[in-house]
Order: sequence, then C-alpha cells, then structure tokens
Amino acid sequence: MATQTYTTLTRDPTQIFRRQQDNLPAHVTKDVYFEDQGPGHPDTGYFLDTAHGKRPIEFIQVNDSYHWVRLCRNQDTWETNLSGIYNGPEVGWWLIIDPQHPNYIGQGASISHTIAAVTTALQQLPTRPNTPDHPTIMEGQQEDINVATGQAQVEVQRINIITPSNGALKGNPPFIFTGDRNTSRKFINNFDLWRLLNQHNDTMKKPLSRVVTLLSYMDSDKVDAWKEEQMHILEKAANDRIQETDEDLWKDFIERFRNTFTNQNQKEESYQKLCKLKQEDSLDDFFAKFKQLAFEAGVPLDDKGTIETLKHAMNKGLTSAIINSPNFDPTADVPWTFKQWEEQARQSHLKWKAAAKFTQRRQGLFQAFKLAPRQTNNPGRGGFGRNNNWRNRND
Repeated sequence: MATQTYTTLTRDPTQIFRRQQDNLPAHVTKDVYFEDQGPGHPDTGYFLDTAHGKRPIEFIQVNDSYHWVRLCRNQDTWETNLSGIYNGPEVGWWLIIDPQHPNYIGQGASISHTIAAVTTALQQLPTRPNTPDHPTIMEGQQEDINVATGQAQVEVQRINIITPSNGALKGNPPFIFTGDRNTSRKFINNFDLWRLLNQHNDTMKKPLSRVVTLLSYMDSDKVDAWKEEQMHILEKAANDRIQETDEDLWKDFIERFRNTFTNQNQKEESYQKLCKLKQEDSLDDFFAKFKQLAFEAGVPLDDKGTIETLKHAMNKGLTSAIINSPNFDPTADVPWTFKQWEEQARQSHLKWKAAAKFTQRRQGLFQAFKLAPRQTNNPGRGGFGRNNNWRNRND
C-alpha cells in the first residue's frame, strides 16, 4: 500500500485509510510500530506508545508534504484533522537518499555527495515502551505540533541510515556496538544475519550504504574517533573515483573493524578453553560448548586430536560406555566422526537414564517389602555397572 495522498487537512475531520502492511522503512517509523489484526480489521496499522497510552498513528501525504498524524476512531473508521499532525521526536521522516525527499539524491550521485548526505543520519536506534489501549477522542497536544515547519522539524530527527528505495529492511537489526571487544563478534554476526535477510534490498546490496548502515549501529566515546576515521577513508575513496558498488569498500572496512575491535588471541584462548573443558551436568550444554570452542579455535571436529580431546572431556564412565558399545570398532579402517561419537554418547546417556529409573523403582519395592537387594558388581551392557556411575547429579 502506497502512502495515502490527501489534498488538504483542515480543522474538520478527514477520514484516513490505515496501512494494512508494515511497509515503511525504519528511519520513517522510528519508535512507531505495526500491529497486524488481520486484513481489513480497523485496529490493523501503526501505533505509538506515549505517556497517555498506545495511540494509533498514520503516515500520509498532503499535497507535496508528508506528515505523521494522530487518529481518532469513528466507529470502524479513522479520522484526523489539522491538529492531528505529529512531529514528536519518536517519529522519523524521509532521508535525502529517499525518492520522496524534496532534495532527493539519486543513485547516480557521487560517493562524496552520498556520504555528506547520510552522515547526518548516524543517530541512536529507536526504543519504545509497551503501554495499552486506544484513544477515543482526538488529542490536541499543541506543544507537539508545528504545521508551518513540519518538514524542517522532522528533518533533523534522523535515525539509523537505511535506504528504503525498494522496501523497508526486514528482521531484527543488530544491537548498538559500544566498542566492547567481548561483543564485537556477536555484533558482526548479528549484522551479517540481518544483511543476508535483506540481501536484495539496495541498502545491503550497495557496499557503501552497507558500511554506513553498520557505522550507524556504533555509538560510544570508544568508537567515535574510529567512526570519524572511517568516514575520512570513504571520502578518500570518493576522491580516488572508487564506485560505491565496489565490494572492496566493504571487505576493507570489515578487516579494519576486526583488526581494531576483535580479540586477536581468540583462537589460542578458545583452544586452551577447549582443552580444559569437562562435562558437567547437562550433556546438551557440554556438546554445544565443545562445538562452539572448536569453531572459535579453528579446530576441525573430525580431526583425530579433536576426538581425543572429546574423549578426555567427557565423563570417564561415558567414554567407556561408548567404547564398549557394540557399535564401536576401534580396528575400523575409517575412524568414527565427531557426529558418530556424539550420537553414541546420547544413546548411552538415554540407556543410563532408563537403567537408573528402573533401579530406583526396584529399590523402592525392596524398601516397601523390607527386603535386602542382591549385590552385584557385574557390569551391565554398554559398560554400565552398579559402581560405574559416569553421570553427574541432576543430569
């Protein structure tokens, strides 16, 4: 659904048709959010949380101007008037790289021109509280309204730089990176996931806008100087007539980010943690942690050394149970893969749980009839004996 166009707004009510899809870019919606109650439902549309509760709101075009307007419900329709125009800091507007902007910079613009336009957009991300209920009457909060300077006022309320020329970006954007090395890897992973989800959007297809978008999610005293340095590098690229579609802009930028904000000793530290890892209560948590550390250390899971590390990391009883299982052949020409070791470990784990449950029921019967259980030290199938408790408590 395109932006609805209206010829004029007066003090008389004007019926407003609400959007049925969340099709506005994030820098326009800012703290406004979309709720889908189903096609044609009067409560489907955009809302804004305020001190007075959840308020319906819509983004409309009046002649050549764009405005956010607060809505008043009239049975199953919605209305607004001139006093409904809302220019608060919680809402955004078009960027200069949007075709709807009166000073639109097209795709053929130079890198330097584009950089100059988008650097003003590097602001914090939107946050909104959760409050309930719809209004029943039009709110005339005149202190929020400036009809004469509406566009200029929202012009400076820019947010993260997102190019919506072929639709809003989908999914969850990354968190704000503050320069903490402990979170840099997660930050890049989150951004990469977001980028892949929006790989056909112009913002992510173009390396230059991709770089600037990532920079917009960095904010703190620790990163300000580095961000400024990156903008100078991009400006130099513009002077060297490098195209904004050149993938080296992105590759070089990511390399500089990792050299600055990631732990250069991470592989060695992860390998040391892997060697010291021991199975504790949860088998699921153990295998998840083992694979994570192996990945961070750059160690192949099927490597012989990795398998030996796994044997020593698991509880001794579990390792013995796997080796004594009928499926394991130590003389096989092709050694077991990590996946085979993990699958057998889980099977042995389930057998132990079943045996433990049976033993508990059996002991309960002996106690009920005041009988002494027969003692045996013979190991059970798969390496499980009465005194061979390889599993920790609460597992």
